[in-house]
Amino acid sequence: MLEALVRNWWLVALRGLVALVLGIVILVIPQAAATSLVIFIGIYALVDGVFALVVAIVNRPQHKDRLWLLFEGIIGILAGAAILASPLIAAVILIYVIASWALLTGILEIIFAVAQWDVLPDKWLLLLGGIFSALLGILIFSNVGFGAVLIVTMIAIYMVLFGVLLIALSFSLKNSGNLLSGGD
Repeated sequence: MLEALVRNWWLVALRGLVALVLGIVILVIPQAAATSLVIFIGIYALVDGVFALVVAIVNRPQHKDRLWLLFEGIIGILAGAAILASPLIAAVILIYVIASWALLTGILEIIFAVAQWDVLPDKWLLLLGGIFSALLGILIFSNVGFGAVLIVTMIAIYMVLFGVLLIALSFSLKNSGNLLSGGD
């Protein structure tokens, strides 16, 4: 496991860089980010549903999966239309999904860090990232009523902190690889 992480240290760095950049962008324009996120998800669901429906109708596959593709298209269109018709309700639902994701991801990151404690270099970075993720989930759950902009701002701060931690971890992994291979 450590060898794979060391070999792909740059992927950890890239993940951290993406989180850092997106976090900074969201901090600069939190209102637009909150509104845009829900709108983009609605548009995506609608367009995806239309494409699935078109594929099911135009290509007319003769196997049983055609029915599932029809259902997928209809559900996508209905979900997209519902999100675009009522973005505030969709935003509240999305907030709960994000909070659940952050909490569960944090718990899994903590478990992974503890399980790999003996082999990971600078494991405290991963452990701290897991703690940040879990805390973000808890903060979102406890502040749902305060509005999307506050929650988006909390997510952006988390993304900046987590991005910095991942970048630091990636360089620690790279240095471990250099030490293991006898390089500079």
